Amino acid sequence: MQNKRLILALGTICCLYGFASRLPSYGATKLTELPISIWCGIPGAGFDKPVTGIVYNRATAPCCGMPLGGVATGCIDIDARGVWGYSSLFNGWDDFYHFKARIPRMDPYPEPMFGLAVNGTTWALAPEEFIRGGHVPWCTEPHNPGIWTDDPKPRVKKLATPKLNGVKAAGEVLYWGHFPIAELDYITDAPVQVKVRAFTPFFPGNAVESNTPGAVFEVHLKNRSSSPQEGSFAMNFPGPNSREARSDEFTRKKVQDKFHGTVVTSRAGVSYALGTIDEADTRLGAGLTLHENAWSQFDKRLPQPVFRAEGESHYYQTGSASAAVDFSLAAGEERTVRFVLAWYAPVWEGAEKKHPGAQPTITWNTPEWMGETNYYRQMYGARYLSATDVAMRMATEHEEMLERILAWQRVIYESSLPGWLQHALINNLCLIPENGYWAQPQSPLPDWAFPGGIYALNESSRGCPHLGNMPSEWYGTLPLTYFFPDLQELELRAFREYQSEEGEAPFAIGKIHGLPDCVTPEYYWQKSLNSYCYVDMVDRLWQRTGDPKILRDYYESVKKATAYTVGLSTKPGAPIRMPDDGGMEWFEHGEWAGMATHMGGLRLAMLRMAERMANTIGDSEFGDQCRDWYKEGSTAMEEKMWTEKAGGYYLNFWEPETGHKSEDVMGYQLDGQWSALYHGLPGVFREDRVKQALGTIKRTNIALTPEVGAANFCRPDGSPLSKKHIEKLETIADVTEADVAHYGAYAMFTAEVVILGMTYMQADEHDFGLDLVRKHWETLMCRAGHPWDYPNLVDGKTGKRTFGTDYGQGMMLWALPAVVEGKTIAEFSAPGELIDRIIRAANPK
Repeated sequence: MQNKRLILALGTICCLYGFASRLPSYGATKLTELPISIWCGIPGAGFDKPVTGIVYNRATAPCCGMPLGGVATGCIDIDARGVWGYSSLFNGWDDFYHFKARIPRMDPYPEPMFGLAVNGTTWALAPEEFIRGGHVPWCTEPHNPGIWTDDPKPRVKKLATPKLNGVKAAGEVLYWGHFPIAELDYITDAPVQVKVRAFTPFFPGNAVESNTPGAVFEVHLKNRSSSPQEGSFAMNFPGPNSREARSDEFTRKKVQDKFHGTVVTSRAGVSYALGTIDEADTRLGAGLTLHENAWSQFDKRLPQPVFRAEGESHYYQTGSASAAVDFSLAAGEERTVRFVLAWYAPVWEGAEKKHPGAQPTITWNTPEWMGETNYYRQMYGARYLSATDVAMRMATEHEEMLERILAWQRVIYESSLPGWLQHALINNLCLIPENGYWAQPQSPLPDWAFPGGIYALNESSRGCPHLGNMPSEWYGTLPLTYFFPDLQELELRAFREYQSEEGEAPFAIGKIHGLPDCVTPEYYWQKSLNSYCYVDMVDRLWQRTGDPKILRDYYESVKKATAYTVGLSTKPGAPIRMPDDGGMEWFEHGEWAGMATHMGGLRLAMLRMAERMANTIGDSEFGDQCRDWYKEGSTAMEEKMWTEKAGGYYLNFWEPETGHKSEDVMGYQLDGQWSALYHGLPGVFREDRVKQALGTIKRTNIALTPEVGAANFCRPDGSPLSKKHIEKLETIADVTEADVAHYGAYAMFTAEVVILGMTYMQADEHDFGLDLVRKHWETLMCRAGHPWDYPNLVDGKTGKRTFGTDYGQGMMLWALPAVVEGKTIAEFSAPGELIDRIIRAANPK
């Protein structure tokens, strides 16, 4: 068989299931004989022993490939089929099909990345559907069809593909990603074998060096025949479109140094560099899709772009590029060719004043003289002057960069964590380049942003763009707290400065559905928990760093936020009550009233954190006040909200004044317990009742969806909730009267499954809790095809995503290792612990 000709450099693979169980080794040496789309032990280059990973093929290609990009550099997906995927390299956007939103991770130009020509035959290294021309369906944001829209069927985008004449397709592409490294093995009938390893600078503990907008592609060629072979290898890049480039014309500059390539620059200054390292005879041209025959001819000549002369300057009509290297290989000979792609788009467009957003309260803080559209400068533009600078650095330091990446990954792979979790944690970090933005301290940023600027994560770059969304940052910024605490502090400073005089923490730094923005904070929505999120993240950073300056700088703000939150109700049990004037909590499309367990437990954790801060800083009066509030809230929780029905659990909500009560069982009612314990504080619920409630959740919510996680809500008898009919929605506010089944009777939030699993582990059900998370992540990564574009909501019956792409909330997974080891965030961050070892390995100097 053709597929059996490819010798597997990845080596023997053994399947890993659960915490420690292993199936016998398959003893295979060829990818075609190995299990696909399951966790397996892979002997990869740079690792001393097999490491856990997943191999995908054409049939199991995930929704998105692994992104290449660092901290706030933008990124581009390397699709598992060998074509270019979603991109934010050049700060463009697509319009979302339903909401009036601008999506900053653009739809792909699904062109093959690489081509191989040997003895007059050319292969475009992608499957047939990307060669013959026409349209291919592409994985897109489902956005809960039938609820969020009046269209009962998911919308599947079909993207145009070029017709490539005179070439053969790759029979198969085999793919393994361990962020920020992607490995592709191409199966063809060519006498020369092709493997590609692509990587980008990403160094935990070093935000500055990780803020380098470039990538290296190591192409490994091997003559597997018994005779000499001559040929060419080419890399193709489509470049920015006119919206991204902010121009229809480009200049082109040839560079011949350690980096040999071309620099393509739009008239607006958007640019990239494509070329090779130490290949003096590199041939350069326009992209290989410039015309139908370009691919079949690249071994002889590359297409040349048309230009318009203006004086001594030439302005080209295409922004695409290609680079090719000719080779001659003796029988059995191997050779490595390295390509570099560096990009430079230093200005991004933010919010427009005319765009209304979707929240009740939005502010516009842009100075009047700056107009009605905001623009920001990428932080990498403060360190690099051009794409040439980036390309030269990548060409000079690529070997050291790769070794540093492998070094920090080895620390994780050699840890005592289960193999599936090692793999999941490494790839989970891809959400940082997919969603991160770091703006220089220039207008429209206020003066307080100097000198570090503002850093924040987008809630979801392809489904619900919303920069610095408070609850999503609470779920998703743990890797920042661990590895980039300086960036986390930049975001917390923005939350502090945007805090209202009354103490209300903002819901977000930038308004929803617009392009990433830093000066249009939103308020009110989810105000019952926004300040909790803020206090919790300040405490995390303080516990992680042990830096007393954090406490000094943020204490007064924390104090105001705490008092504001408790003061949202004047009724008995105020610390655990929903606001008297309305508002939502995280489960935002539901019905909430009176005292509420999920929200209340988190607020009790907040009061424990605030009390510790007050006592540490010497404010005994406020420490006493927090303790009194805690006592009031805890008493109300245990006396009013507990029920012995169904084996015992806490009511969803109860408003005694009206008798309005929800006896539905919430699967995630105990989030506050995990939060307090993770922060090194006593729990907030009675320990015996925690165990009872977890038993009830196991018999009800988990029993409804045992292979995927725990349904958000169910009836006390374990039956699913029925769903109210929802009319077509225009804004989020239109759904505030929907019941808690609005998300779906079997729906669950990915990040919440992680918290529930950790809560079981903290309550002495370690193996059960860990396996709950494993099953959910196995669903995402092995069956549903979401290893690099984490969902927000999942259907617990089918395992399919119902809402959310690139959701930063998925980085809650990084809380799990500490709980696996029975440690608090402070203990897990201490010298010699895993976080410290990862950082030291990534930064040996």
